[in-house]
Amino acid sequence: MYKPSLLVVDDETTICKSLQRVLEKEGYDVDICHDGKSAMEAVSAKFYDVVLTDLKMPGAGGLEVLRRSLEESPETAVFIMTNYSTVETAVEAMRLGARDYIIKPFLHDDIKISIQGALAEGRLVSENKLLKQELGRTVNQGEFVGDCPKIKDVYRLVDKVAPTDSSVLIVGESGSGKELVARAIHQRSPRAEEPFVAINCGALPSELLESELFGHVKGAFTGAVASRPGLFQEARGGTLLFDEIGELPMDLQVKLLRALQEKEIRPVGSNKSVRTDARIITATNKKLEREVEEKRFREDLYFRINVLTIEMPPLRERGEDIGKLANHFLGVYGPKINKAVKAIDPEMMKLLNAYSWPGNVRELENIIERALILGESETLTADTLPRKMAIPSSGPRPGAVDGRLSIDEYIQSFIQRYENEYKEKEIADMLGISRKSLWEKRKRWGMERAPLRKEEH
Repeated sequence: MYKPSLLVVDDETTICKSLQRVLEKEGYDVDICHDGKSAMEAVSAKFYDVVLTDLKMPGAGGLEVLRRSLEESPETAVFIMTNYSTVETAVEAMRLGARDYIIKPFLHDDIKISIQGALAEGRLVSENKLLKQELGRTVNQGEFVGDCPKIKDVYRLVDKVAPTDSSVLIVGESGSGKELVARAIHQRSPRAEEPFVAINCGALPSELLESELFGHVKGAFTGAVASRPGLFQEARGGTLLFDEIGELPMDLQVKLLRALQEKEIRPVGSNKSVRTDARIITATNKKLEREVEEKRFREDLYFRINVLTIEMPPLRERGEDIGKLANHFLGVYGPKINKAVKAIDPEMMKLLNAYSWPGNVRELENIIERALILGESETLTADTLPRKMAIPSSGPRPGAVDGRLSIDEYIQSFIQRYENEYKEKEIADMLGISRKSLWEKRKRWGMERAPLRKEEH
């Protein structure tokens, strides 16, 4: 099994050793360096999926490590470890390509979650390259992969709204392709030659998010040694995407509403307003109507951003598109990792079609890339898939819709196949559910509980 490769860089030996111990228990291959110079040599000699580097170190610091890492491998996800006094520099590092920053002292669980997110969501630079391939030309239906009825509805709405300046709300589950739709709207609009800027509203604390959006003047807060424009100004004349708008703090919702109404923003620490001309597109995986009802999202802002809603369907509702998407990603990633793979084995395709895809298109993309890395022939085979995707090969059960297993049928098949091979907790983990939930499902379906092994008592 492929083990993601990580590099931890910090001049504090205890931090390096501690992280190495914790992350190796998670199944990662972890190297450590105690200074920036040796770290830069390491990333030049070896590919790393993730680099965690301290910001301040004697000699070469974290920014130098960041630059060298991305020069050698744009696919590498780089996290900057810092303390509160240097957060401003860490935010600047994100502008240079860092995936995120982690404030010291940190919890090991926070580090693990950050790494898991980076690996699960795919590498940022690779995604950008793929988006450019898909949207660099005039966007039309042929450049969206898939032609199921729900995706055709998305095509039609993109065509209708793109020439306008109206606000658009894109809704859908994580990984379903909301940013791809936003970029398609931008590329088809009269603003296509101007910047497309995106921000994840849940990625920064509110005190930094305000500065990121509206900019600040010199001396506005500790560390503001120079004035800096915000994303509204960067996107002037173009399009500004607020991803996960449901995470925007209430105080910033008020300021965003004013910016939309007045077409002007006020940088942090300034008493002067600045005109702005950016088209606003928002995206969310939340039910904003419910957020409004529960007073977590302003009703007036909701109506302002929701002139037109585009619903991005989850992959499980795009059954006929799974094979097309899988072969598309095969063509994208095969050349990148120098694998001459020509096809996907029918048995593997059956498993792809039977899976419920909780991570949507992004998960499918990652699984095809993973399979290419593990595969050893000109055809991708089922043994390159994660264990959680394995189901009996005897075919779908009676009652399965369109020849595909329902989620409950999938779980039952999985349990029956592996209950004598794995511990109950391992089965629950592979299914992504709790052990208690597994017990409850067994009871509801009339399945006898598997006898406990000694190590489970």
